[in-house]
Amino acid sequence: RSKETLSFKQKLFHLSQRAVANKGYLEAVTWSFTDSRIDKQFAQGKKEIEIMNPISSDLNVLRRSIFSNLIIYLKKNQDRGYLDLSLFEIGPIFFGNKPGEQQIVLGGLKSGVVNRKSWDSKARNIDVFDVKADTIRTLTELGIEEDILHISNKSQDYYNPGKSGSVNLKSENGPKLAFFGEIHPAIASSLNLKEKNVCGFEIFL
Repeated sequence: RSKETLSFKQKLFHLSQRAVANKGYLEAVTWSFTDSRIDKQFAQGKKEIEIMNPISSDLNVLRRSIFSNLIIYLKKNQDRGYLDLSLFEIGPIFFGNKPGEQQIVLGGLKSGVVNRKSWDSKARNIDVFDVKADTIRTLTELGIEEDILHISNKSQDYYNPGKSGSVNLKSENGPKLAFFGEIHPAIASSLNLKEKNVCGFEIFL
């Protein structure tokens, strides 16, 4: 008898990975710890989980958001001149230091312009509709019917209000599936991003 093939969690991980990579995002693989100064921009009031003996001062907390490391890597790439970029990561975020006090999140960030170098298509800024489409397509590819997705303009503080939203199952009070939107301009400015036009999404696997 062949041993148990991939578990549901592993299948979901691989399916999510493929779905987002197919949309032109490059995968980042980072530590679960991050820089507290950046992490607190995305923390939404969750308590900080400090690491006792951090390997370095800029990796001193467990991340409370999938964006904490992604945006650091987005910045590193922008600093090297890659302004039009799509990155994603799948991994745990933490709301406590005990086993089980974590959640697996698929996060994506896009910056810059679509068709910057194209001669036959007009260049335009990446916007909330790009990440909304990526979020909804990914959810449907993970097996959820589009007509039971409830989309509202409720979102988190680190997104730009009015240019962001959330996706729940069936109704506004149904299980939370995703957030998407333009990253708040104040965050892009405080991180000194070269290309400040950044949009993202989070899907809670």
